[in-house]
Amino acid sequence: MPQGRQCQSDERSPVEIRKLTTDELHAAAAILAHGMRDNPLHVRVFGDEPDRRRQRLLRFLFHLVRYAHSNGEVLGAYVHGVLIGVLGMIQPGRCRPTLSGRLRIGLALLTSIRPAVLLRVHRWLAAWERNDPREPHWHIGPLAVLPAYRRHGIGRRLMMHCCQRMDALSASAWLETDLEINATFYRSVGFVVIKQELVLEVPNWFMSRPPMCVTSRSLGRGDDLTI
Repeated sequence: MPQGRQCQSDERSPVEIRKLTTDELHAAAAILAHGMRDNPLHVRVFGDEPDRRRQRLLRFLFHLVRYAHSNGEVLGAYVHGVLIGVLGMIQPGRCRPTLSGRLRIGLALLTSIRPAVLLRVHRWLAAWERNDPREPHWHIGPLAVLPAYRRHGIGRRLMMHCCQRMDALSASAWLETDLEINATFYRSVGFVVIKQELVLEVPNWFMSRPPMCVTSRSLGRGDDLTI
């Protein structure tokens, strides 16, 4: 898709940030799967073939987005009413599904994803869960922006909306990333690296952000990096 015209739209048209409705969750999962298809950890978990990996990731992310929508908020960025970016926010105490919830998700995925892939998903998520802080926190992510709108401040707008909400609630936030460039982006909105660890032999950054005052400088446009 040509980028020039659409990339100009976030300069000339207002970007609306609002919560997604249930009817928009499939579209949100598709944006996330497209934007995160080539993340190193997703390549390791879902396989080397790009289109198959995107399809597997889409099925997985739909369940994740639906869970975040039921247990927190899923924010969308819109231009002219079109969804172009997505950010999940899961409220304290709900970071991980219950055992029965995991079983339901696993059974749903088993019809379309091979058991070997599900085992890698389990190992990946178990590693992330081991690093979850014990203190109450909002779990942030996943985050993605359509390629035609990247590096135009959309991801930053979503993250700043999220951070302002955390500050208003005096709440801590937590996230994980498998891309160093994304870790740099998250640092720019107040997150700090708590730990680095190999997950399925892929470097991962675990990051936390305490509540703080959001300054006018921090609301600047900046780059979205990969998102």
